[in-house]
Amino acid sequence: MVVKVSKVDNPNKRHQITPAMTVILEKRGGKIKLPFHEQAMVDEFAGVIGKHRHEDPTTVARLMNVAFRISLAGNDSRTDKLARAQVRGIEARQQLAEAEGGSLSSEETARLLQISKTAVLKRLDAGRLLAWREERLQAARFPRWQFDPHGRVLAGVAEVLAILNQDERLDAWGKILFFLTEKSDLAGRRPLDLLRGGKLGEVCQAAQAYVE
Repeated sequence: MVVKVSKVDNPNKRHQITPAMTVILEKRGGKIKLPFHEQAMVDEFAGVIGKHRHEDPTTVARLMNVAFRISLAGNDSRTDKLARAQVRGIEARQQLAEAEGGSLSSEETARLLQISKTAVLKRLDAGRLLAWREERLQAARFPRWQFDPHGRVLAGVAEVLAILNQDERLDAWGKILFFLTEKSDLAGRRPLDLLRGGKLGEVCQAAQAYVE
């Protein structure tokens, strides 16, 4: 952790830190800038989470949501409602991120497909692969389920993405949700399961309805 300290006239006070100063965390090669008082809160939360580091991350996120709801019980202000919605969104994204074997980094995806990392990112930019960006470091994470057991992109994924990409409002999480959610127009089945069964036509129809 690197603490940025402003210049002061009194050398005996140069190590003092005010709440307005910025704390920079260095994580996995990236940097997160937080006000000092917010960093203190992060440290406190991290200590609690660290005690349960061996638990499933989805379970931890779910229980954090439960604790958050309990702590704000009875508070119905607009800010509190927004905060609860944000926590639910974090939990839902964590569940999507961990589903079907989790995710791969750009480097891991490159090794799997036996192409360069640059080629992987070009495919992502072209909309032929699906990935979300980590909020803090902006590193791409590729859902593992879009690849088959032979280390290839699952047949039909690129075609379905081409349809989903028509809706500019649809972010990566919205696309992931499409693949992993049971749909009534698919007889209660998930698009991902149908793709695995070779039923691309049905999935493309559902994707078109999804973006309309």
